[in-house]
Amino acid sequence: MHKFNNFDVLIEIVIKEKQRAVGVQPMLYVCFPITELQCQPLLLGRVAEPKECSLLVLDSKDKDFLLETFKIFGMLSKNHNYDVLEILKII
Repeated sequence: MHKFNNFDVLIEIVIKEKQRAVGVQPMLYVCFPITELQCQPLLLGRVAEPKECSLLVLDSKDKDFLLETFKIFGMLSKNHNYDVLEILKII
């Protein structure tokens, strides 16, 4: 589990059984406060409606969080690392 300093977010890596194959796979979970979501009306204190959407807006102040999350994702497996490298080629 990894907590970011000024951004109240936790990143957790869990090893789980593969859903449709033999073996295990790493899963990356990003947990953030519901108060970070942009939605009208606010989600806090109520149940979301079916198919209701909200936005998690990240900008330049969140660049360290995004970079660190990207690095962690790339370390999870060879396939994840390949995916990260392909994305980096594009951007």
